[in-house]
Amino acid sequence: MRIAAIRLNFILLLLLSIGGGIAHAQIQLKRGDEFQRQVLTKSNCVLQRGGQSLHVSSSSTIVKTYKVTDASDKGASLAITTDKLTDTINAMDQSLIYNSAKPADANSAIQTSLQKMVNAQPSVAINNKGEIISFKRPVAVSDTLLSFAGIQPEHLSVGAPLHFIVNFVINPSLKKGQSWTDTSTPSTETTYTIYAINGRTTTITYKTSILGGSLNSRINGSMLIDNNTGVILKRYSQSVSTGYEMVDGIVYTATRRTAITEVNTKR
Repeated sequence: MRIAAIRLNFILLLLLSIGGGIAHAQIQLKRGDEFQRQVLTKSNCVLQRGGQSLHVSSSSTIVKTYKVTDASDKGASLAITTDKLTDTINAMDQSLIYNSAKPADANSAIQTSLQKMVNAQPSVAINNKGEIISFKRPVAVSDTLLSFAGIQPEHLSVGAPLHFIVNFVINPSLKKGQSWTDTSTPSTETTYTIYAINGRTTTITYKTSILGGSLNSRINGSMLIDNNTGVILKRYSQSVSTGYEMVDGIVYTATRRTAITEVNTKR
């Protein structure tokens, strides 16, 4: 679901607003460095139109590798490869199972579209703060397809950090229990709390409300951040979204519940 995961640029904006608590990180990447990102998503959705209802449940695992192809004191370039994608969709007493290790069913529009996404190799360039300054996406993927399949889209946008990196460092003066609220965008309000902090890692919990779009969402989550590198080692979130979605040109009311587990490691 395209809004299930909190965007890290929101985190940057609000953390920078804490007086003296946050400083820009100088991301130190070397050519040949590799990071692996694994995301497990479980989603349940009910689409309804009049007396008709459609129940869709899905479970997906996606593993990606981010390899540094060039690096300097000004930033780095990275190639993104999808190593593995499995997806199971249950709807109308039928199941669709996709595994990137096997050939896609040529008669399935969903499987062929997912295969194109797996075969694509996006690339990004970041500055020394970890912010994206340019990117190349070989294949455009439909948000509707990803939403139906229960796969978290990778929103690459200029100015945002990579999904597994935050472009700030944690100041040791921050204390457990410290909270703040971000309302930098009209439709989104997020409250963050320092759950735990030590010399190596910081755990941040958050509650987010996203209102005003086709789907209104409430999200609870937590992140374990490496203080030295800005890498998000682990991230968990649960969300409930209500509103409407369009399927084949028909508008349905929708209720979606999503749980996400993400693990990032340096290889």
